[in-house]
Amino acid sequence: GIRLIDMESAAHEKRSMTDGQIEDIEAVAQVIKSVKATLEKRRSIKLEHACIAAAGRALKTMRAVCSYAADPSKTLTADDLSAAELEAVRSTEEQFCAQYKSSAFYCVGHSVISRTLDGYKVQKPEGHRGERLETEIIAAFLPAYVVESLCAAVDIAGLDVAALTLEPIAAMNAVVPPELRLINIALCDIGAGTSDVAVSRGGSVVAYGMATV
Repeated sequence: GIRLIDMESAAHEKRSMTDGQIEDIEAVAQVIKSVKATLEKRRSIKLEHACIAAAGRALKTMRAVCSYAADPSKTLTADDLSAAELEAVRSTEEQFCAQYKSSAFYCVGHSVISRTLDGYKVQKPEGHRGERLETEIIAAFLPAYVVESLCAAVDIAGLDVAALTLEPIAAMNAVVPPELRLINIALCDIGAGTSDVAVSRGGSVVAYGMATV
């Protein structure tokens, strides 16, 4: 449902970002403004929202399994799967904060590794019946100041943040189709400040990482 109609890039005039993280918010905002103005003029449109793929040297990940009580008299729906996934994200955030004794991190993306219904792995539980749906996810976290600086730069440029994800998650979704994730694949997104890695196995993304190289 999404069609790419144009693209534009611009180089920073000075070192306003280091290792994927913003150092100078105002300078980065000016670059965003430049790209925004060029696209608006070329396409005769008004851009109001932006989706961000974030990076950062301080990336941390955590895997967790969360159990969701289902009604065995009813078939599982897409809403049930979404609710179970959301609960898994919330549970992972709580475990992350407890382990690192800090709430100064934001969850910037996650991937479902597997789903189990009453003890049996099911790739697509929708339409099945059962009592307990377990969802295993891997969630990615970045420090709050990293995320907030990104949002601040976008805001100064006159845009609202519509969505935020992690760079290797965006790259995996754009480049590697689900059927190819059945084999062991490591995707490397080599950028100017970081090299971002996503690893798939058995149809799921099982690990994310960033190297400041």
